[in-house]
Amino acid sequence: MDNATIKRYQPGGDIYAQLVAQFGTASANAIAQAALTGDRGQVANAIENAKGIAAAPSTGFWGQLGTQLANDPLGAPIDSLNNQLSRVFMDILKNPFVLVGIGLLIFFFVFDGLSILRGRK
Repeated sequence: MDNATIKRYQPGGDIYAQLVAQFGTASANAIAQAALTGDRGQVANAIENAKGIAAAPSTGFWGQLGTQLANDPLGAPIDSLNNQLSRVFMDILKNPFVLVGIGLLIFFFVFDGLSILRGRK
């Protein structure tokens, strides 16, 4: 392989962008590493491995988690967890019963609501 072709397989190259879209970042990086050797056989093996990884994921929870961990080991689970926690927190705050409950807790514990209701304060 010539240097121009090797550069196309590296991050920022057009082939690399296609590989990321098709197989994900981790597989594209593995193919880019194989391209650095200049051996077309290693590049072909890396592409075959990427095809095997891309064909393997299942639609279940563990399959999706495995795919996310393979493509972006730190970003995907953390982003997913952050999105889920944000959604749960906002859903709780939008619930009128939760808001009334929080108001009652503040009334009884912060302002001593029982004394206020009995007329002592």
